[in-house]
Amino acid sequence: MELQEIIQMLDAEPLVAPEPGHPYSVHDVCAADLLSDILATKKRDFVILTGLVTPQVIRVAEATDALGVVIVRGKTPPEATLEAARKSRIPVWRCSMQLFESCVALAPLVDEKRSEESKAHS
Repeated sequence: MELQEIIQMLDAEPLVAPEPGHPYSVHDVCAADLLSDILATKKRDFVILTGLVTPQVIRVAEATDALGVVIVRGKTPPEATLEAARKSRIPVWRCSMQLFESCVALAPLVDEKRSEESKAHS
């Protein structure tokens, strides 16, 4: 799935725009409000969905090689978080949906991607 598809499905607004040449192919999503859950993921080429707004979420995105962060529930992160994102070149968006609603909205894209992958392995 393409990053732009995810952003459109969530009707998310950019807070820190992606840099030119940023990877746009997303293979998965990690939705959590616990940083330890995100750190424990084995996913690759994924976007984080979270209600966390502290700079630590950007550090976790860096540590896990996440492609970006979508902050849910319409929360506005402090400037320190946005500055950390700019410095780390981690794009950040905000959407008004709850975390669960965001997952439901993205389910068709994730299902489509998994269906394509299983066909490729058949």
